[in-house]
Amino acid sequence: MKLEFYGGAGGVTGSHMVLDGGDFRIGIDAGLFQGGETDQNLAGFGHDPRSLKSLLLTHAHIDHSGRVPLLVKEDFSGSVYSTPATEDLCEIMLKDSAYLMQEAADRENRYRNKGNGPARPLYTEGDVVEALKRFKPIDYGMAQEINGVTVKFLDAGHILGSASIELSIGRKKLITSGDVGRPGAPFLRDPETAKEADWVVIESTYGDKDHGEIADRGKRLLEIVLDTIERGGNIVIPAFAVGRTQEILYELNRYAEKGKLKGVKCFVDSPMAISATEIYRRHPEYFDEETLRLLKVGDSPLEFPGIRYARSKEESMAINDLKEPSIIISASGMCTGGRVLHHLVQNLGRKNSTILFIGYQAEGTLGRRLLNGTKTIKMMNKELDVQARIESLDTFSAHAGRNELLNWLRAFEDFPRTVFLNHGEPYAASSMAEAVRSEFDVELIIPKANESFTLS
Repeated sequence: MKLEFYGGAGGVTGSHMVLDGGDFRIGIDAGLFQGGETDQNLAGFGHDPRSLKSLLLTHAHIDHSGRVPLLVKEDFSGSVYSTPATEDLCEIMLKDSAYLMQEAADRENRYRNKGNGPARPLYTEGDVVEALKRFKPIDYGMAQEINGVTVKFLDAGHILGSASIELSIGRKKLITSGDVGRPGAPFLRDPETAKEADWVVIESTYGDKDHGEIADRGKRLLEIVLDTIERGGNIVIPAFAVGRTQEILYELNRYAEKGKLKGVKCFVDSPMAISATEIYRRHPEYFDEETLRLLKVGDSPLEFPGIRYARSKEESMAINDLKEPSIIISASGMCTGGRVLHHLVQNLGRKNSTILFIGYQAEGTLGRRLLNGTKTIKMMNKELDVQARIESLDTFSAHAGRNELLNWLRAFEDFPRTVFLNHGEPYAASSMAEAVRSEFDVELIIPKANESFTLS
């Protein structure tokens, strides 16, 4: 039996693995490459998609699900298994992905040399529709036999419906963590741990550092907001439509209902984030006890005085016509596209405005460049001097920090013989490897793209 690594090995996007048992091949995630890795989307999967019997999805974030339509387009004929919430979220996220790809192709064709042939999107909305027909839901904790392998999804606590996956092959057990969430984060239950496994694949996105305390992040968010409002500027928050947007609203809700944001408008300017928020409302079965208590007394953490949802382009454009300061939450989280680019154009040159990053910024993205302190940015055919205040709150990350990842490993009673560190940039994975080796007697492997390993 072999475990093959393709995307997400040596980086944090394009996640894709294959478990090869000889008479079966099961894919795990099929994510889109982003940032500096974008060109790899055109290079194929590294294997023949037709050989896969099925695909297991850990969660709906586009770096884990974004190439599912391409997999189907390239003649993968099996089923896609995920939790029900992941299926719901994939419907909006994959359609949005196809729309953005078509928009990018159309834009390129307007300026492209005709002799090079037309630019084409990686896949279309029609491909997404076909891919969505393949989804089959599995609830947390329910053991399901798939191609001779017993599969069980464990709650990963990362975003709504996110899962770690336990695969039992005979008496042997492989667990892949997916993206591990943070204990104590709002809405979701804490990440579920496992007691035993022979092999484990664990992410290492933040394997080199710990985050600040979740309990302190609301106070720091309020400080940044009030300081910027007092200076007469806007707070632009590039946020992932699924997870980060909802957590920001949760924190702002506490202060808005106490009157500390009186008169301040908060815009959620992302049709996908609005749709994702509606899906959160539809799945309270995934919520933690604190959120369920709030809902029971009629307090929705996603609604508060001053909140506005901008779904149409006209509503989005009107935000930049306002004279009074406001909070603008808009996608995409790494500033790789979407409506947030328009708000950045309007606010990067304003000394009184703040750009607040609350999630991971991959190498090669506009978000990473801004965090690294670049002073000039060319975007949307404009050369911009960066005058705005650039802030970051890593306490809003949905990824477990270094010690939280170690705690996830510490929960094993019968420790795995081999640990693979995946889904992390090289420096983060190397740092995490040192910590694991110093505490556990284990074979530790940091796989590279297109490497395969025998699970003996």
